[in-house]
Order: sequence, then structure tokens, then C-alpha cells
Amino acid sequence: MVKIKNGIIVYQDERYVLGQGDGLPFIRINGDAYKLTCHPYEPCLYITDMNGELTAVHNAFDPSGVLQAFSEGMTVTSITGTEYDAKDFCRMVEYAAGMINVQIDEAERVFCGREKKQKPAPQEKKEKIAAAAEAPRPELGRIIEKDPAYDLISEYPDCVIDWCLVKNEEVKGRNAHRFALLWASRKLFVDDNGEVIWHFDVGKADAKQINAAELFAPVEKGEKLNYRKAFLCPPYTVSYTDADFDKINAALFPNGTDGLEAFEWTTDWSEYFDEGHEWWGMLCLTVYDKSLDRFAVIMASATD
Repeated sequence: MVKIKNGIIVYQDERYVLGQGDGLPFIRINGDAYKLTCHPYEPCLYITDMNGELTAVHNAFDPSGVLQAFSEGMTVTSITGTEYDAKDFCRMVEYAAGMINVQIDEAERVFCGREKKQKPAPQEKKEKIAAAAEAPRPELGRIIEKDPAYDLISEYPDCVIDWCLVKNEEVKGRNAHRFALLWASRKLFVDDNGEVIWHFDVGKADAKQINAAELFAPVEKGEKLNYRKAFLCPPYTVSYTDADFDKINAALFPNGTDGLEAFEWTTDWSEYFDEGHEWWGMLCLTVYDKSLDRFAVIMASATD
């Protein structure tokens, strides 16, 4: 980070200058200046050129947060699961500028040549997730690492459900749920060394809102997998009961169900769900607890 008059520069090379001046983030690309602003709720990155022409990159970044992260030597991750350093961010902005309206996954086509890491063998799943949990990564600032609910969940080691508690972003509605899903994916699907366990693209996920009765619905014979069924009926026999299920959810949602907002997500956006597609089933839920201002992300996928 370099201090300049009325601002700072957080990244500079022969092509790009990225920083903040007169209170506003900016980027210079080969000498041409662009202002970087955002919509507070969508979220949407606005790129404005010297003639006032504006490009909106939907489901993108708050540029002030991006500059803060880069100034601290950290990376940022988009809603698709793509990780950016400062130069990556500059490249995406240059590619998107002038498109008027573009989704973040379209803007990320500039990275089409980026090599993907190989998926490990399925038996490595639990070990890698456990290692990541023991050494939390500092960039996962929205993840709640310690909570009494985790202690109770640990008493059910044969459960195939993965839970992740996430602090609320300064975003509302469905996009807030999508960001919670992104943070949980970064926690569960990437190990402590930054190696991808299962590739994912949260931007491709779609969702429908469900009520509390649907969320905690009983197990119905022959019906598709739901939350309770995923807990009680994994691919192998367990002795867990409805009382156990209710006890875990009382810890996750200690103030009751009146303030819960839940979405059920599709499962075609990550390799995590591949095993469940083979036979047993898949589950992906985000539940916002208004009383605690936090999310519980609930996912499951398994096979015999």
C-alpha cells in the first residue's frame, strides 16, 4: 500500500493502478481512469469511465472491501467461488468495462485459461474438512468458528450432514442467502492450504423459499430427501431419533422458529453433491435466523 495525496494505492504495475482517491475507489488502466462504486444491496459493482459511461457487474464486489483486503495482503472470493488477488481484480474490471450490464460469471471469462485443481479421492473428504476446521483461514471472516451447536453436533459422528454457521453480510433477501452459501462453500470445499476439495460455482445455484414447516417436515416414505430424513436415514444404519434431530436444531436456532427464513437450493453447482446424485440424495439449505442475525448453511450428499 502506497499513500498518495488524498488517498492510497494498493496495487500498481505497468498496466494497472488500483487505489482510492478523494474518498472513492478507482482504477487506472493504461492511463484511463475509472471510478469504482457499488449498489449496497444487490451487490453490484459499478465501473464508470471518464465520459460517465457506466458498467454494472452484477453479483460482484464492494470495491472498498476489496481494497481493504488487498491492502492487508489478503485475497477476495467472488460469488462463483473464484479467488482474486489484486491483479486478477484489475483484469476482471478491464474485461467488464464497457459491457453496460454483465454478470460476474461472464466477466470472469477473462480467466478462462486458469488451471483447475484436481478433485481428491472421495475417501479424503472427512479428513480434509476436519483439517480445515482445525486451522481456520483468516479470509473466512464471516464464518462462525465456535458455537455450542457445534459441540452438540460433534456428538453425532455418523451424521452425513455438514453444518456451517455464517454471520450476516450487509445484504438483504436471497442474495444474502447466496453469500452465506458462498462462505460455507469456501469453508467446507477448500482446505487450509487453499486446495479445492470439490469445485463449485455458487453463481449457478438457484433456490426456492420454504417455510419452517417444510424445513422441519417429517420423514415421508418414498418422498425425496429432506432435512430430517438426511439426519435420520443416512446410507447406513444409525440409532439417531427425532429427539436427537430436535435437540440439534434447538441449539442451532435457540430462539425458536418464528424468525427463520429458509431457502432450498439446487445441487448442480458443486462436485460435493456428485455422490448423492448417484443414489442416496442431496440437500442444500440456507436458514437465516433474524433473532441472531446469522445463517445456518445445511448440506448433505452421500452414497453407499
